[in-house]
Amino acid sequence: MTEYTIPNSVKTIDEYAFGSCENLTQIIIPNSVKTIGYRAFANCINLTSITIPNSVETIGIGAFENCTNLTSIT
Repeated sequence: MTEYTIPNSVKTIDEYAFGSCENLTQIIIPNSVKTIGYRAFANCINLTSITIPNSVETIGIGAFENCTNLTSIT
């Protein structure tokens, strides 16, 4: 899986939800998401950019840890 769109029904991205998805390059987070859990995207080494919607109220510790190619967070 290289690209994934989170469904509009999702309110929380759980801990380690996408952890170590090394092939993930793009993730689309809808406005329904309020929480991004602890290490949710940790070790997604090919993730290059992410847009976090204004609806997100909490981002867990290490949510993007070791995302070494992440160059843009909006």
